[in-house]
Amino acid sequence: MTARQAALIALCEVDEGINLKDALGRLFEKQELSDDDRSLANELAFGTLRHREEIDSIVQETFTGDFYSLDLTLKNVLRIAVYQYLFLDRIPVYAIVNEAVNFGSTMKERGLINAILRGIIRNKRVQALRMPRAWVFRQIVDAYPVDGENIIESFKIRPTPYIRINRLKGTVAEAEAMLDSMGLEYKKANWFDEFKSVSRLGGIINSPIMKDGYISIHDEAQGLICHLVDPKPGELVVDLCAAPGSKTTYLAELMDNQGMIIAVEVSDVRMKMVIENVERLGINIVRHVLADGRHYCVEGVDKVLVDAPCSNSGVVAKRPEVKERVNLKVLKRLARLQYDLIENAARFLKTGGSLIYSTCSILPQENEDVITQFLERHKNFILEPAKEYVPMADAYLKVLPSQFYTDGIFAARVKKIEPDGC
Repeated sequence: MTARQAALIALCEVDEGINLKDALGRLFEKQELSDDDRSLANELAFGTLRHREEIDSIVQETFTGDFYSLDLTLKNVLRIAVYQYLFLDRIPVYAIVNEAVNFGSTMKERGLINAILRGIIRNKRVQALRMPRAWVFRQIVDAYPVDGENIIESFKIRPTPYIRINRLKGTVAEAEAMLDSMGLEYKKANWFDEFKSVSRLGGIINSPIMKDGYISIHDEAQGLICHLVDPKPGELVVDLCAAPGSKTTYLAELMDNQGMIIAVEVSDVRMKMVIENVERLGINIVRHVLADGRHYCVEGVDKVLVDAPCSNSGVVAKRPEVKERVNLKVLKRLARLQYDLIENAARFLKTGGSLIYSTCSILPQENEDVITQFLERHKNFILEPAKEYVPMADAYLKVLPSQFYTDGIFAARVKKIEPDGC
């Protein structure tokens, strides 16, 4: 069995009322497929289902008959082929058509598949919809000559959701028992015992264990950044761009809910998200400040986290609009904002305190370049190697989205070694 055959069978079972994950799972148990073929089958099936409404609309533009009256298998053959044409630019167009035609059981069906797909391929409007090599993708390939293509391919895979267990409310084992009792599936994550990967969030979001604050939705790579902050009980910590509160609350959990965290956010709407998360998790050390992080001022801070607004180039799988919205002008504007934020945040720190700068971008212009510029202008700061706090890091903490099925992130930690004014 090929990956495309598996995806086709699974999608046909979905039309008959079967859950896609279950359909693929049964196929994988019965059939021997390589890891690459399983990955492709998952990508084809989930991607086609995710974009089905758009795909059906495109087919109906070309097919003069009643598309929905076609044989179930034939409809899904066309859907998979159109999905590949739109989103998988690594597969040659001729191969997409030939493979789809081969699924036809009669000469009439094969001719119909061929005619519909060639009509779609000639459609100028549909051609414009094909996933282009967006500007941000060109930047990624330039920055990562070896890994760039793999990174871009990883954006086509459904992101792995992660949850974080709130240790302020009990042990990891107790939370796992609650998850088990509710029939919520989870797996061990990459680095931390309190993080778990899950197959889907649908049953978790509205579950009692979520509503009562025993768990949060939080990507594990984002959790790495909090470990780079290395907050201690009793410290004064500022989270300068706090919304939606995932890092604010994890910092509080790592501090055993002792000390103070000042959560700064410029948007009152987004600040409400921080407050809701803090209250849900039973945290009482967070002080909320509605302010622009470029102008807010406080003194005597032990640690300040600047999780800056960015291009989101490390989370394109979750934010596909990045491909259309990010360009050189946007990147320059973001880099200025990022620098202004850390320039101001540096004034908060007492001597010996540390500033942690992070983004969910993987572009050097928003990461290494910003830190280099800051250190050149601030001789009273030094770079603290991230590997001293997060073993899998180096001088910087960087996780590519193709590595661990997490968000792509960057973080750096710098220390104030001599005083300055606020």
